[in-house]
Amino acid sequence: MKWAVHLKGSGGNEAVRWAGRFFGAYNLSSVEWLHIDRGRGNYEGVYGRCHYPTKERPTYRISCQVPGPFPCDIVTRRKPLYARADGSFPRAPRGCRRGTLCYDPRTGRRWYRLIGKTHVTDLDEGIVWIVSHESFHFLRATRQVPGRNTEIDADRFADEQLEVFRQPSRRVTFVESLFNLRLFS
Repeated sequence: MKWAVHLKGSGGNEAVRWAGRFFGAYNLSSVEWLHIDRGRGNYEGVYGRCHYPTKERPTYRISCQVPGPFPCDIVTRRKPLYARADGSFPRAPRGCRRGTLCYDPRTGRRWYRLIGKTHVTDLDEGIVWIVSHESFHFLRATRQVPGRNTEIDADRFADEQLEVFRQPSRRVTFVESLFNLRLFS
């Protein structure tokens, strides 16, 4: 897998090293490249895309943009809030709000989409979150992680990886990472 990291200014180094360790646990033979940059246009926060294989290009490509500014809140999708048997809805969980009301005419089932947020404090956390989210789509499509290939599961996976990254005992210094990569012995 080719890496293209274009981050103007400072920061992001710890997250890029984390991404190298993260991807070390998976088979990346069908990934052409991972691209991380500051983004284009008027977008804020983080965004990205996992490009799926086509007949013309039989590889995955993962594109992640982190324009900031940081700190920022990332809008996330949560598990739906389903109606009770009596037709009423329970309260939305703390930190979530109701989104669109949906209805399935085949089953008569109704639910609200739930919207949450994930707070990222700096560029490193933004990179970890969006790389985890977009890589989930590839990892799920290639059956390397459990779940369904949905935005809800990708957001959940990214939140979980961000929590791992935030644990001080999980972080590795640059010198330690060189020893782990066997660049020195």
